[in-house]
Amino acid sequence: MLGIIGGTSLLDYQGSEFTKFEQHTPYGTSELFKGEGFFLLLRHQNRCAPHIIPYRSHIAALKLAGADRIIALGSTGSLQEDIPPGSRVIPDDFICLTPVPTIMNHTIDHVNPEFDADLRTLLMKLSPEAIQRGTYIQTRGPRLESKAEISWMKRFADIVGMTIGSELTVAAELGLPFAAICTVDNYANGVCDAQITYESIIRTVRENQEKALDLLGRIINSVR
Repeated sequence: MLGIIGGTSLLDYQGSEFTKFEQHTPYGTSELFKGEGFFLLLRHQNRCAPHIIPYRSHIAALKLAGADRIIALGSTGSLQEDIPPGSRVIPDDFICLTPVPTIMNHTIDHVNPEFDADLRTLLMKLSPEAIQRGTYIQTRGPRLESKAEISWMKRFADIVGMTIGSELTVAAELGLPFAAICTVDNYANGVCDAQITYESIIRTVRENQEKALDLLGRIINSVR
């Protein structure tokens, strides 16, 4: 079973029936939607800001419900002028500037969180227009990054977000293959002259909603 992580707008998808249920885990309870051959998890359920999303509960809920791999859909800002808003990026590496969640609080172990090659190949086929590689850099949020921070980040990464690194890390700890496809909703602060605000980002997200739903449909149809 495929686990799909995304935003609340994905519930507007009309191509499948969902059954909502709660999955209890050792790390809390998360809400899932079950469809034909997949589970859908909304990362911001209960209106959680990125820095307080219960990543351990979310990923564990997918695992306990029966998911054996995960594809995440994420929103990002572009760090590069040649990656304009509206683009999609399938990251192949990431940097995380803040502590990430872990389930390894009482054991000594290490994982190497890497995006799964087979799932990345699937995403390339489902979204051939996407940029097929790039480095995702994760910040803590919920604030946006300063111009000085972005000036530094753009030397090392291509897109910036607040969630994918945490989701990938916990998925790796739980042995779940993971890949992500990211929509670019804006240029990051200072990359261009436009003023970046929360309202402008939400406006672009809504403008890209149909594209996100179309991509969700392609992902769902791939597992039927």
